[in-house]
Amino acid sequence: MKQNNSVTKSRHQSSQSAQGRRAGRYDLDLRLQFIFCVLEGIALLALCMGLYLVPGIKSNSVRLYTTILILVFYACSAGSICIFYSLKYKKLKQARHEADLADTEIYDVFRYFIDIPYALVGSDGKVKVMNGALCDILGQKSAVSGMDFSEICPLHIKSMAARSENRQVYHSSPILDLPEETPLDKTPVVRLADDKRYSVHSYAMKIREKEFYFVLFKDVNTLLELYEHTERESTVIAYITIDNLQELTQYIRADYRSASSQVELLLEEWVEGMHGFMREYERNKYVAIFPKKELDAQIADDFSIQQKIMSLKIGDNTFPVTISMGISAQGETLAEKEGFAMAALSMAIGRGGNQVAVKNDESYRFFGGTHKTMENNTSVVSRVSGDLLRQRIISASNVLIMGHCNPDFDSIASCVGLARFCFSAIDANITDPQSKPPVHIVVNKHSEEFRLCYEALDGMACYDGVFIGKDASLELVTPDTLLIITDVNNIRIYECPDLARTVRDIAIIDHHRLADKLEFTPFLQYVETTRSSASEIVSEILQQSQFADTLAKEEATLLLSGIMLDTQNFTRNTGAQTFALTHYLYTRGAHTEVAKEMFEDDLEEILLTGEFESTARLYGEDKNIAISWMADDRVGKQSDRIIVSKVADKLLSAKGIDAAFALVRIGDDIVISGRSKGNINVQLILERLKGGGHFNMAGAQISNSTITAAKEMLLGAIDDYYRYDFKKTDNE
Repeated sequence: MKQNNSVTKSRHQSSQSAQGRRAGRYDLDLRLQFIFCVLEGIALLALCMGLYLVPGIKSNSVRLYTTILILVFYACSAGSICIFYSLKYKKLKQARHEADLADTEIYDVFRYFIDIPYALVGSDGKVKVMNGALCDILGQKSAVSGMDFSEICPLHIKSMAARSENRQVYHSSPILDLPEETPLDKTPVVRLADDKRYSVHSYAMKIREKEFYFVLFKDVNTLLELYEHTERESTVIAYITIDNLQELTQYIRADYRSASSQVELLLEEWVEGMHGFMREYERNKYVAIFPKKELDAQIADDFSIQQKIMSLKIGDNTFPVTISMGISAQGETLAEKEGFAMAALSMAIGRGGNQVAVKNDESYRFFGGTHKTMENNTSVVSRVSGDLLRQRIISASNVLIMGHCNPDFDSIASCVGLARFCFSAIDANITDPQSKPPVHIVVNKHSEEFRLCYEALDGMACYDGVFIGKDASLELVTPDTLLIITDVNNIRIYECPDLARTVRDIAIIDHHRLADKLEFTPFLQYVETTRSSASEIVSEILQQSQFADTLAKEEATLLLSGIMLDTQNFTRNTGAQTFALTHYLYTRGAHTEVAKEMFEDDLEEILLTGEFESTARLYGEDKNIAISWMADDRVGKQSDRIIVSKVADKLLSAKGIDAAFALVRIGDDIVISGRSKGNINVQLILERLKGGGHFNMAGAQISNSTITAAKEMLLGAIDDYYRYDFKKTDNE
């Protein structure tokens, strides 16, 4: 309060000093002349007195005549000064009179003729007077008004604090809902009675010891309309790719060129309807440019072009054609927009395709993804990725391999498979034992799954000292460390997130959808969401490399267990390549019986599974979703994370169930596991709860919650998923 008073006092002092300066332009300062005359008189008086003290002058008449001459000189000089300044004062007085007349005329012109609205407002918030322009806007007949200032605009007069530089009023946010960045982003903007927008400028003053505010309304309507028009017509760049046309035409009776033309025709009609244009820059890949206003319309329409593409009748139409898009209106230049659009397309493909990713400030908005994409033939990609990985391994000072926290068999097995790839690459390219970079796997050595996997590797000397904890891994980081991350891309659930933030050279190998943009730029990002597991991807990298024959039977068995886990014993998310790679693992000595033993439940797990099943409920007859949960008062162990996923798997095996979710409390967190038969994207559902995964299998963790609250959040996420306007096609 004291600070506000001091600011107000300062403004009033500034106002008074300004008024004094304006008045001083027509006043004479006679102090210097008066002082000169006084000093001259004193000097001449002293001279006269000195005449009588000089002994050489004896005649009084001489003294008298000299004194008279001095007095005449003083009178002439002082009189000349008075006459000169009297004439000057008369001239200035005339100029002041003419200026006052001009001020009055200018005031009348400004008040009645100039089209700049203003009002003089008292400290009580009452409008004392307004000019003709403001009267016309408000429909007032009299310039003298007693209305509240709030009746003119929603600003509170007391909130108008002037800046010292130019006394212009600034507020933290505009009154009207304007874009975040406009030419007036710091100035309050109001809409007056004429429905036009005005920026508000306030000047504090003090008149006859009373506080007033001179409020000026500047018409910015045309400026804002021009800015908004420019924003609406700004360029949007979109990259479009057809996900699966080449693979689709291999399995149905359809001509590839004809099918491609049908898709391209639909896309061209869509882009032309947005007043844009599209060009093909590579086979089944296009770039489109259109205005931003059309992007807003497409967002409101949830990009229904996806549904139209999926509705195309190609061959016997056993599997729909899908597209992926990356769109960006962000960026100062076209080059920046193009880069953001390409990054958005990578995000869309990394999340499984069949969706649109729109770059929005620092994040992305996703549309679609409700239909599972077709498995791609990635043997070439695996071979190229393996060769790039080999080059980085032999040039690194050491190699760290990491999966996700609370590891399962797929995470640990894929780490072991990558360790075998590293061992083989190092032995084949580096002969000096002292120059061979050490390889370590960063894992939670206290988990039950790790214990089982480590026992399966018992007797393999190459794994002695390979497994380390996350704390020890940070001590091994050097500028040339290579980090390989597998079976995870969400940094929040890395085994050691700080490791990914520290190491410079990083490779990611995963089968989960990208939840968001990575915090770093990996030199290799091999994310294939159509694969059943990370173990399948790693197996193919090994198979397509020159080290295919180096895989030991123990390692092959672990990789087989990872595939069996994520495919639920080859009943979910499997394709031709899954079985082909399983055959490769069999040729390397993998044993199904040994792998299956890792999944055997003990009696406690069986009893706990029974408790889950007793709470199973069907949510929505039209949704065919089963949900099971444990009571709020039961706190599970870390090993229950595996059990809750098994419960979701078992619920999914029930007839008529398309998706299943299971919830359990572990500590202060609620762990949710989701499974789907392929008609419902559980990843999109659990992504709303900050989780992730892929189309058929996903999970989420809610901190500091209860089972009841988490269940309500899950039901809300399911409802949001079904409220999405992207309707399923007839083929689903």
